[in-house]
Amino acid sequence: MRAAASDMERVSARLSFLIVLSGVFVVLSVSKMAGIQIMHHDEYLQRAEQQQTKQVSVQARRGNIYDKNGYLLAGNVTEATFSVFWPQVPDEKTAEVDSLIMLLGEYSRYSVPMQRGSGYTVIADNVPWEFASQIINSVPEHADCSFVTRRVYPMAESITPVIGTYNENVSQGLEYYMEDFLEGTDGVSYYQTCSWGEFSAFDATAANVAPVNGKDLYLTIDSRYQEIAQEELELAVEVSGSSWGAVVIINPANGDILAMASYPVFNENGSLAMNHCIQSSTEPGSVFKAVTLSAALDAGSVSLSDSFDCTGSYIEISGYRIRDSHPIGEVLDLTGVIARSSNVGTIQLASTMQDSVFYEYCRSFGFGSRTRVEFPSEQSGLITDLRNWSALSKANLAIGQEVSATPLQLAMAYGAIANGGLLNRPRLIESTGEGGLLRPLAESPAHRIISQETAAQVRQVLTSVVTDGTGQSAQVPGVTVAGKTGTAERLVQDGYLSAFAGMVPADNPGLVAVVVFDLPDYQYRWGSVLAAPVFERIVSRILSTSPEIALGQPRSANEMVVAAGGIL
Repeated sequence: MRAAASDMERVSARLSFLIVLSGVFVVLSVSKMAGIQIMHHDEYLQRAEQQQTKQVSVQARRGNIYDKNGYLLAGNVTEATFSVFWPQVPDEKTAEVDSLIMLLGEYSRYSVPMQRGSGYTVIADNVPWEFASQIINSVPEHADCSFVTRRVYPMAESITPVIGTYNENVSQGLEYYMEDFLEGTDGVSYYQTCSWGEFSAFDATAANVAPVNGKDLYLTIDSRYQEIAQEELELAVEVSGSSWGAVVIINPANGDILAMASYPVFNENGSLAMNHCIQSSTEPGSVFKAVTLSAALDAGSVSLSDSFDCTGSYIEISGYRIRDSHPIGEVLDLTGVIARSSNVGTIQLASTMQDSVFYEYCRSFGFGSRTRVEFPSEQSGLITDLRNWSALSKANLAIGQEVSATPLQLAMAYGAIANGGLLNRPRLIESTGEGGLLRPLAESPAHRIISQETAAQVRQVLTSVVTDGTGQSAQVPGVTVAGKTGTAERLVQDGYLSAFAGMVPADNPGLVAVVVFDLPDYQYRWGSVLAAPVFERIVSRILSTSPEIALGQPRSANEMVVAAGGIL
């Protein structure tokens, strides 16, 4: 009995020990949990957040922009920025910053030894990716390297009037207008991270989304012509004191825009100035007389052999006298009227047509309507509605007043005269590129506005303007030029517009160019003094790079369809 009692005491003692031990364990566990939940809550929460899947945005590449020959006009460059945050750099590690400066060499903003700063310091920026990628593994622990993608324009300001500008804050011009094509869509990648080992691994099982890069754009612009036009235009604007200048060069066969120069490029506040080729409309003056001539010939109301009395210095319409800029004092045939730019003769020419016929021809040439070119804020220009014509409207319209037009509209009108009578829709974008594949954009069908015979007759007359008339300063050595000068007195502002529209070679044009200067100094107001010589310089330089233009253009596909009896 005594032995049994002793065994029971031992069992009871062990149970008591276990109970006490369990109690101690519970107390310690509760204390530990309390410490985690209360005293070390922030520390463990941070570790938990770090040891999980992280979402990282993957930037899409913005589409490049190329000219018609594949020359890069706008692209992207990835560059590195190296920096240090001094509060996190121990004193004994300061020398490592000096080693980074020596590693960066010419790209560093500082020389060694560098004075320790108190905050964030950029040591080098705009470091090319090719160089940065070679030294990235040698960057000290307490320095930081970040990469950014920057938009670059190899032609600088020469191409800015066409494509505009882009940065992460704002886009302008074509960069803005084609944003949906260029911008692409950013992707998302997921990584598993660990705070202790600073280890991260791509999580292939997560819902990763690859970025979709923006589409590339291939323009109709020839960068060689663009640079020539922009250089000559800038020089002429500065010399003549003009408020602005514009040059449009097109291929008359299909309406492709080969150059679209505008100056100034930027406003005084640094913002992008408007492209005056498309976004400004002004009275064209005598350049418009080619349209009046086309309408009268095509309507059959006159022939080239007809003569007009220009012996007086003016013509009176409803008690109002419209004068010639220079007294002519003789009877002129139709070619002489245009070659010598007689207002008196041109108004008589317009009088051979009914008002409605003349008005409809002007509209058919595209005046008063947007061309629908791929560019923001295109102006439609204005033409006085037939229902609102005054007694002077017809006479004014005949000589390029009571109508306003953009340089592009004038170029397209002259393009129709050049290609045999077909009005094209201008085209600035030739194709898009995605994944290495090009997708050409369809050309809009042209429509006939005058006959081929009429177009040939008008080109013949415009050739006389350059050989014997007011446009002699537009003559280009080695090639015949057909064109028309224009000097328009600005009614809204006190001043003049100097213009010239022309084509080469005259008998089978492969190129049409329009040159316009607004509000030049008084001595430069004449189209023959300012715009025509600039036309000559631009075309001469273009022919030196592309001599094949002097041989003329084969007829457009649209014109060949018509010649074969097709209907457009």
